[in-house]
Amino acid sequence: MRLWGTIIFGSVLAGTGVAYYVRERSESTGQGYVEVLLQLPSEALRGYGEARRRARLALDDGLRAARSRERQVDHALVAAGRPSDDPIV
Repeated sequence: MRLWGTIIFGSVLAGTGVAYYVRERSESTGQGYVEVLLQLPSEALRGYGEARRRARLALDDGLRAARSRERQVDHALVAAGRPSDDPIV
């Protein structure tokens, strides 16, 4: 019984969100509700693609920063492990 309540609540919440988006978009563009609803799938796909692109860029930036920091730590460890009075071999 709890599962059905969750499904119904989620559906009402999603429906309310879509209705709000359609109303706001209709008011800002002057298009009718049906026109906005027909454009919704393509806008959702475009938004998904943009979010995926941004996530990829963020991941690449994070990996680049991690590699840079790892090189810095390796360099510091090597420098700390070699006393200054020992000759470099």
